[in-house]
Amino acid sequence: MTPLTVKFEDLSRIPATAGTEKVRNSAIFGAPEGRPQVLISIHEEIEPLKAVWQALEKTGDCTAFQTYAWISAWQRHIGTKQGVKPAIVVGWDSEGAALFILPLGIENGILCHKLIWLGGDLCDYNAPLLSKAFPRYVSPAQFPALWDGIRETLPTHHIVTLSRMPERVGDQANPMMTLGGLRRNASSAHMTMLKDDWESYYGEKRSSGSKKRDRQKRRKTEELGAVSLVTPESTEEKLRSLDILMEQKSVTFARMGVANLFDKPGCRDFYRDLASNPDAEGMIEVNHLAVGDTVAAANWGVSFGGRYHYVLASYDENCEAARFGPGMIQLMDLMERATANGHTAFDFTIGDEGYKDQWCEIEIPLLDHVEPNNLVGWLSLGPRIAYLQAKRFIKQTPVLWQGFTRLRAAKGMFAAAISARV
Repeated sequence: MTPLTVKFEDLSRIPATAGTEKVRNSAIFGAPEGRPQVLISIHEEIEPLKAVWQALEKTGDCTAFQTYAWISAWQRHIGTKQGVKPAIVVGWDSEGAALFILPLGIENGILCHKLIWLGGDLCDYNAPLLSKAFPRYVSPAQFPALWDGIRETLPTHHIVTLSRMPERVGDQANPMMTLGGLRRNASSAHMTMLKDDWESYYGEKRSSGSKKRDRQKRRKTEELGAVSLVTPESTEEKLRSLDILMEQKSVTFARMGVANLFDKPGCRDFYRDLASNPDAEGMIEVNHLAVGDTVAAANWGVSFGGRYHYVLASYDENCEAARFGPGMIQLMDLMERATANGHTAFDFTIGDEGYKDQWCEIEIPLLDHVEPNNLVGWLSLGPRIAYLQAKRFIKQTPVLWQGFTRLRAAKGMFAAAISARV
């Protein structure tokens, strides 16, 4: 596909609601084999694309982490603080309908400008949004040429660092998989397919011994107070449960020696925003496990496209019920609830934690793409690839990973002890 210069009047093909006055650059890509042309536009602002974006996420293929609600909240609370400037790529057909959206941004460092996915590390999956008509316009063999043209049209950047990309986006193959230089991410994602009823699924997944232990732990927990999975309805109650989750999770992070996610600028506001944002209505679900008057565990999950995403979960390490695994009780209640609400899949998202093997029969490989754009990018390439390879090697080598996590936890305990003495 050969890029051609586009005059401003060619942008009349784009709906006025997409904010053409904010288009930074544009190009037309010719189509061999008789395929129709694709008009590309680069957008510096998210809000003018809202109507187009939400229409595509409803009728096309994408993940929950590329929805307008998710990406706009991330940019509002986190991206702006990190110096990330949106460079959103939209492909249009001849009728002015969006064929795809690439939610990209430029992270401006002191020496190196990176092309990244908007959403950063808070997206468990990164991918384009694709119209059902996309394959009729761009074949897998043609996408690398289209990508090269997009790169030339984008603002200045030194290196491309696109991570956590799944092989498929909804019903379609992810076109990003046609690019060279792909490497396996340090972690995979994991998912299980639910059945029409919880009892059938649970009966197949758990051994008789596991079921017996599950019953015993629930019975012991019930002796401490009535056990119920609570799903708050009001915004105030949702935020209260979320605040408890963040407090509980912070304790766990400290014990593990892991940097507290919620101490990062904008992160707390991001999760609170999505829990109360009308744009995320029906997508974000906040729950907590009540044991009597105690919130023994809490959850912040995402429902999208028939798939429930298990994103954030916590438990109170200091409550009496902690001895009986309130986190696991909450998880099973969430899976039962997801089944009752018509979800066909329960997605444990990124991470290779051992407990996921008890439930998940599907592993989702995630790929990273790193590509230099100039000399500065080439100088950054070696250290970046070395870091990614070392991270994957450690995570995928059980002895090394266990040793690393133990050392990290010991460091966290030492830091906590010093802090307490001060």
